[in-house]
Amino acid sequence: MRIRRCGFTLIELLVVIAIIAILIGLLLPAVQKVREAAARMQCSNNLKQIGLAFHTYNDSYNSLPTAGSGDSGNPPTNRLDWGWTYEILPYIEQENLYREPNTTTLRNTPVKTYYCPSRRSPGLYGGTAKSDYAGNGGTRPTSDGSDGTVAKSLGSSKSYTGRRFNIVTIPDGASNTILVGEKLVNTPSMGGAGGLDFSDNESWAGPGFADADIMRGALPTGGTWYTPVADTNENPVIDSGLFYRFGSKHTGGANFVFGDGSVRFIRFGVNATSFMRACKADDGLVLDLNNL
Repeated sequence: MRIRRCGFTLIELLVVIAIIAILIGLLLPAVQKVREAAARMQCSNNLKQIGLAFHTYNDSYNSLPTAGSGDSGNPPTNRLDWGWTYEILPYIEQENLYREPNTTTLRNTPVKTYYCPSRRSPGLYGGTAKSDYAGNGGTRPTSDGSDGTVAKSLGSSKSYTGRRFNIVTIPDGASNTILVGEKLVNTPSMGGAGGLDFSDNESWAGPGFADADIMRGALPTGGTWYTPVADTNENPVIDSGLFYRFGSKHTGGANFVFGDGSVRFIRFGVNATSFMRACKADDGLVLDLNNL
């Protein structure tokens, strides 16, 4: 008696493969959305930790962390001139790194909390470790102005005697004012390739006052204000305004931590005046957070 063997024909196999391919094609966007949602949540958690560290620093020094100083050059050699990314290390469980005596080792050590997973994994870019987050310098992050929550430090030579806020003395209120947000990065030259993209060309550790690597703001431009935008793909970026602009790799907007510790997702299409009010700590105007 012959046993008849059953099997798939070539056409049937091709149909099954085609169906599987279609299903994978349908599932892939959903998987990507889930991954981005998880990455965005981790980014939000990073900013939550940074916000808590700002508060703990504020409790210790009765002042918010600073933008650093250029008193000892750029990059500054004196750690008294280093900015908020260095100042808050003890409050994000990085006490040993804070006390690391070797400056090169310090600048080449990635801090996971400073990296947004949507953009990149912790590591060296352009030869040094980076930060995907920047302090809010208000409308004047490139000058001695102090209308943002992160202002210039006293400096190793005590050159700056301008205003610095603490949580309580923010004129417009802590809940209405940004502390730190995601920064715009030029994707093709991530790490400052060619030295032409100054938005990400130095380490997170001690780049000092008025350096785009750890400072951003709502700079004035043509009668309006710079708002957050998606990472640019232009290479190189020469527009100095972009060096000091907030932005992200996320879809639709960027994460920001406010003075009360809350983290908000601000859309790329945000009204420019509303965003300026969230950055400028002393504009004295009413901010409707729903407009962000």
